[in-house]
Amino acid sequence: MSTPPPIKLLLVDDKMLTSELDKAGYRSMGISVKQVGNFAETQEVFKQDSVDLLVINMDYTKIDASIICQHYKNDPKTASLPVVLTSVQSSAAVRNRAIDAGADLFVEQPLPRQYFIEKLKKLLDQVTRDNNRIDLQEQATLIWEDHTFVLPIADISSSGILVSTHENIPGSELVQLSFCLPGNKNPLKVGGRVVRRIEPTDTSAAPKRPSGIGIRFESFEGDSESRLEKYIANSSDQDQKLIYYL
Repeated sequence: MSTPPPIKLLLVDDKMLTSELDKAGYRSMGISVKQVGNFAETQEVFKQDSVDLLVINMDYTKIDASIICQHYKNDPKTASLPVVLTSVQSSAAVRNRAIDAGADLFVEQPLPRQYFIEKLKKLLDQVTRDNNRIDLQEQATLIWEDHTFVLPIADISSSGILVSTHENIPGSELVQLSFCLPGNKNPLKVGGRVVRRIEPTDTSAAPKRPSGIGIRFESFEGDSESRLEKYIANSSDQDQKLIYYL
């Protein structure tokens, strides 16, 4: 049986913090670490090589980890790249800043390498599952602040949903959703966060894509999560490989 290729991890951090011995420890666990010290060096790596995971140290004062994260999450070419923000601080303000920046995972450091790698691999597994996006011709009831909207669903995955709307709901806003899956009269009830607006393509050269707002699921009521995951698993062979991700 052939050995699987290593996971390529790009770390944005103080170059003095990761020794060659530490990198060797990561390699022994299936992760190849490349380290850079600023945004320009990060861009150069993306030009030359593929990256599986981007990890940014929020405590590294020579960079703004939130801005770097937002840049790659807002770029369609890298929007699906898992981004992990780390910090020795564990306050709610730091965690919220990581979430607002679009991070897929926040990890408080220091964390034993083995557990850190387990978190990273679990995230990669989740992203693989999340990329199974399913067209869903249903409607969702969305509640935001004191407003209620009934919106068409463009597509859905186990981690998020795209609803078609021209309503200007700001990014990072929390919303409540309820919707039915085909063949099921009991609605799923989900709490989510608006993560981005998807604009329609308007040129003949670009592939057509649905538009609206992308919402990342953050909480599920009752058995809503298990019912959704079962539906996605049974329907994923119909996935049309849409060109954006939450």
